Amino acid sequence: MVLERVFSYIEEHRKQFIEEVRKLLRIPSISGTGEGIKETATYLRDWLKERLGVEARLLRYGGHPVVYGRLDAGSDKTVILYSMYDVQPPDPLDEWEVPPFEARIVGDKIVARGAYNTKGALMSMLLGVEALVRAGGKSPVNLVFVLEGEEELGSPSMPKFVEDKASELKGSTLAYFAIPSERIPGKPTIVLGNKGIVFIELRVRTSKYDVHSSFSRGLINPAAVLARIASELMDPLTGPKVHWLEDKVVTPTSEDLEYLKHIEEAVPQEEVLKMYGVEKPRLRGRDWYTAVYFKPTVNIDGFSSGYTGPGTKTITPAEAVMRLDFRLVPDTEPEDVIEGLKRIIDNLGLSNLVEVHVYDSYTWSKTSPRHPTVRKAVEAYEDLGMKPYIIPILPGSAPSYLFTRVLGVPFISTAPGHGGRAHAPNEYITVDTVPKIAKYTAALLQRVSEL
Repeated sequence: MVLERVFSYIEEHRKQFIEEVRKLLRIPSISGTGEGIKETATYLRDWLKERLGVEARLLRYGGHPVVYGRLDAGSDKTVILYSMYDVQPPDPLDEWEVPPFEARIVGDKIVARGAYNTKGALMSMLLGVEALVRAGGKSPVNLVFVLEGEEELGSPSMPKFVEDKASELKGSTLAYFAIPSERIPGKPTIVLGNKGIVFIELRVRTSKYDVHSSFSRGLINPAAVLARIASELMDPLTGPKVHWLEDKVVTPTSEDLEYLKHIEEAVPQEEVLKMYGVEKPRLRGRDWYTAVYFKPTVNIDGFSSGYTGPGTKTITPAEAVMRLDFRLVPDTEPEDVIEGLKRIIDNLGLSNLVEVHVYDSYTWSKTSPRHPTVRKAVEAYEDLGMKPYIIPILPGSAPSYLFTRVLGVPFISTAPGHGGRAHAPNEYITVDTVPKIAKYTAALLQRVSEL
């Protein structure tokens, strides 16, 4: 069988594959500062050309380049291989056990910025394609490579890219995003959707300078203005108060609830709470999963105003800033959030005081668990002797709506392997994640060709 030859090839080249992943991880690619972005994009473009014979090029839409390439296998099926090559800054550097761009192997882990999110998986996926081509003779499906460098910035170039290349992308059989999915080793997940997001900053300035607090009775306190708005959005004990947003929600559907047990087994609440050191969550048990996975959220990310340094300083602050993020589920949209928030501010009589700045804003995505490609994704795990768990929608956000809702292409995020500490010091993947993702990628492409 083709896969037997491919799996043997991957095992024979296991050490080489691991070194290939480490080589990519050693190239910084920090989207926020631009450090190493050009070098990484060029490296990936050249890799696709030289190793796979792909017609690859760098496309720019006002920001960091999208590495774009096509491999025509003469098939009637096409798979889009989507990934990201950018990473977050490595700060604070003094909390790393090893240098963040050294990609050192520590025990059974590769420790590096981008190891887990997601340059490690990106290169492992590409190596899986190479193994399939070399050991299997050729790719069984046509491939489109879409590797972006701005995911950590909210993917501002991706809508323009999808609009530009829509005619080449529409009609694809599947879009696949490889990411190590075993939060609990041995329990990989197939993620079929994610929430949308709106990130908003509210800013209030009531004076040029901080004012002596003896005058406070006659002043508007900007911190109090934002605190009043916060109290309209959420209660610390009962949670979100955004009924105007929840009125349109259609999740969880009966289909979602069929997979609730999958979520509970693959992502245990206690493991999540322990990871973040949470002792008193607002919800527990099934209520936790239903709310976190299937309901919209409003969250205060930060609140800044006044003086909180040593000693005392009696002032009415000149300015206050509050940052919020809203997570969206079917059938809520970014405009619902923006209009609803502005309506709250207006009803409180605070519109003339509050500046509203909208940053990240994109909608939700969802692929049906009944879609034929999902069955093939499950079968690919069976080829590896593994049982996957179906996650209908993730609490987090990603621009996968561009594939599902703009292009009409099913989108799945999955791959075997374990890692963690995304965006934090000592980010890692286990060493065995590399060959596992390579094998799974080959198996998935082979299975999709059978549709």
